[in-house]
Amino acid sequence: MTRFIALISGKGGVGKTTSVINIGQALSKLGKKTILLDANLTTPNLASHLGFINPPATLNHFLRREKELHEIIYQHPSGLKLIPTSTSYEELQKTHPQQLTEIFEHLDDLTDLVLVDTPSGLEEGLSQVLKNTDEVLIVVSPDLSSVMDALKSLQLALENNNLVPGIILNMTNKGKHELKNEEIEKMLHCPIIGKIK
Repeated sequence: MTRFIALISGKGGVGKTTSVINIGQALSKLGKKTILLDANLTTPNLASHLGFINPPATLNHFLRREKELHEIIYQHPSGLKLIPTSTSYEELQKTHPQQLTEIFEHLDDLTDLVLVDTPSGLEEGLSQVLKNTDEVLIVVSPDLSSVMDALKSLQLALENNNLVPGIILNMTNKGKHELKNEEIEKMLHCPIIGKIK
């Protein structure tokens, strides 16, 4: 049975996409069959981070039944497999977040793990993702607005019965205005399980 793990945040720019890629790479090196899914229909970045610019077949095409699942799974030279979402505004207009459940149904039992890059904030796409995932990792930077916004996304994840192993703290520079680790853990009621500078 496939484990679906979503990486969530309350705001953009905190490192969700980079974390998805790095965790995916680490899991692949451990021998876990892993697919990276860009479920951020509004502002997808996963494919471009991995050097895939304007892939010809995307999640959008699959959700509209224009492409088969095998046609939208790409393999990066590193060995990572990914499912990209179109960056086109026209494609966004033709794709509805309610359709996202279908990709999860098709990926179940196909691989060991699916790491899901999610939209920021509380948009409809995030809600649809969290209805279909098993657990979430919260990605935040050590500033008050990032943590406060993440709290709302975390509450939505809990409402959808996702397990929450912990927080990935990104962009830590030990600046004097950064929140302390204990403060972040207390605000989100979760342990920090990874720190990235």
